[in-house]
Amino acid sequence: MVRNAARTATTRTVTDINRTAVLDALTAHGPLSRSDLRRVTGLSPATIDRLCAALLEEQLVVRAGVERSSGGRPSTLLRFAGERRVIVTVEVAAAGPRGMLMGLDGSRSDRRELPTPTGSDPNERLETLLTLIDDLLTSAKVAGRTCLGIAVVVPGVVDDRGRVSNSAELGWQQLDVGSIVGHRFGLPTLVENDANAIAFGEWAHGPGDGVQSLVALVLGVGVGAGIVSDGALVRGARSGAGEVGYLVTDRSAFGRVFARQGDLESRIGAVPARYTGPDAPTDAAGLLAAAAAGDPLATELAAELLDHLAFAVVALATVIDPAVVVLHGHLPADGDWVVRQLELRLAGRIPFPPTILRSGLGTDAALAGVGELMARRTKGSVYLA
Repeated sequence: MVRNAARTATTRTVTDINRTAVLDALTAHGPLSRSDLRRVTGLSPATIDRLCAALLEEQLVVRAGVERSSGGRPSTLLRFAGERRVIVTVEVAAAGPRGMLMGLDGSRSDRRELPTPTGSDPNERLETLLTLIDDLLTSAKVAGRTCLGIAVVVPGVVDDRGRVSNSAELGWQQLDVGSIVGHRFGLPTLVENDANAIAFGEWAHGPGDGVQSLVALVLGVGVGAGIVSDGALVRGARSGAGEVGYLVTDRSAFGRVFARQGDLESRIGAVPARYTGPDAPTDAAGLLAAAAAGDPLATELAAELLDHLAFAVVALATVIDPAVVVLHGHLPADGDWVVRQLELRLAGRIPFPPTILRSGLGTDAALAGVGELMARRTKGSVYLA
């Protein structure tokens, strides 16, 4: 009988691990001198010198001045040049796609958008997306920046292959966006649901930074939620986690069928249309803004809309128990008023009301979230080069 041979690390494996240690140290604590890197990583002077020379040549590390000296020769400071490695991030909406380049250091630049004419068909929307991605790739190439991947955000259900379904806003049904983009441009591609991307962005770069669990409640054409728990997205068995628009609000829902919108989502969408104030017709944000300003015609309708939103928060809080719920999407300028109204509805009704916050990233939340997800996926190919 042949026994399994003992596993041993090759020289290359050790080098890869040490590269990761150096770049992680620079990311977390940089800029650092070589002596600082030795102290933080525990690696020998010869190893640090060899790795830094290679990383400088690859332009993954750049010089960042010198360290003040108390007598000897001043030490050169090094930093991780995350801005030289970028992700193309694009968010697709009914009005058209918009995107930017996001560096591995979190920097955001080269913003672009391509408005889509009203009434555009699904194929036109896809071609516009591909055109915008091509523009951003060209921008990165001209600037001498290396693109590591493409990350796309869409409204709709997205499976783990990047196939989009149930996107009423775009008219995409069973469209394999991940494969189409990946084959067109020859780069790793990630496609993510908008609520998931928003939640991850708010958790990684927004007000949820540092909390164990977070939910983003997104009010847009419909209502949805993205869930982050222990630093990972909760997607569910069929990528349907967070579809709170399908929550049932009372027994009458069992006498109906819901082909495109669920019970809660259809009720939320119907409320603003009943507003007959001076600015009618309006959307949820306009209705809530009018109520916050004291418009008596809007007050009762806004209370109904807020009750429906509170149903969603209660369901998420009692099942997920998130530390934070971030509100995002079609909200009035006075978002704090909405927060207070929801807090009043939760108090005394659930055992552990979450902290409710307004979005900290605004319109950048989805792009920052999907960019961060892609950066984490590609980090190994950069560090373990």
